[in-house]
Amino acid sequence: MRLLLDTNALLHLAAGTLSANARTALQAADFALISPVVPWELAIKVKGGRLTLPQPPLDYVVSLARNYQLTLSPTGLDAALLCVAADLPLIHRDPFDRVLIATAIREGLTLLTSDRTIATYPNLATLW
Repeated sequence: MRLLLDTNALLHLAAGTLSANARTALQAADFALISPVVPWELAIKVKGGRLTLPQPPLDYVVSLARNYQLTLSPTGLDAALLCVAADLPLIHRDPFDRVLIATAIREGLTLLTSDRTIATYPNLATLW
């Protein structure tokens, strides 16, 4: 299985609160990917005072990636992907989640997320 972690899943991983199913899938995954939108979303939340992290957002994500053998995607954000994200049904309005959904669909990845709204997208494999 090839996984893409959403921001929420990464925070659950760091806190040790992943669901048993998500933890098992992550341990068995061929690889688990972190999109560039994850540290971006964390940085915006930190800047807005809605989240406190023990390190700057990018350092935090890099540290988690190293500790849990996750892959930080060096690319993946391109105009075509962003247009696909914009064209998704308006089931979920969070632009970060929409980019993650479009990425998972385009790359054939299973999105690791606790967000039940995301799981309702057609052609999207999710796991929690």
